[in-house]
Amino acid sequence: MVVVDDAWPEMVEGWELARSQGRETYRKRLANNVTVFAIWESAAGVGRVKARVGSSGLGRELTCSRTDFRDREAFWTAAWCVVEMAANLPLFEGERESSAGSWVREPVAGSVEVDEGALTFTLVSGRAVTVVLSSEQVAELSRDLGVAGWVGA
Repeated sequence: MVVVDDAWPEMVEGWELARSQGRETYRKRLANNVTVFAIWESAAGVGRVKARVGSSGLGRELTCSRTDFRDREAFWTAAWCVVEMAANLPLFEGERESSAGSWVREPVAGSVEVDEGALTFTLVSGRAVTVVLSSEQVAELSRDLGVAGWVGA
């Protein structure tokens, strides 16, 4: 179990990072109250990934890597896959959904939901952002997608 206080000393590509005695512990807290940990043991050259309920990471474990990763690239690929999976989970333990800021710039996790002129994007942080389009914008988007599909064929 990883127990660290909330004063993480560094930020690296959107992950909180704490280093101690040959270990790098990365933490990404998602809006749905899930925390993803990516732990790299520098001396041994191995890493593990896990997701837990609770912003502090002390809650129930949702998933963890079955074996240690011996390749940093595979380790980070797994870590981002867990973030994308966890970002699409529902809100846990009564947390409230917060509205997005006026400027959102973050990768989208998974697919985009479309519902009567509204597009809902789930971001890697777990936040859901819905964009409501006017009927003119829907028609223009449909027309543009049709042309793009025709050109690509």
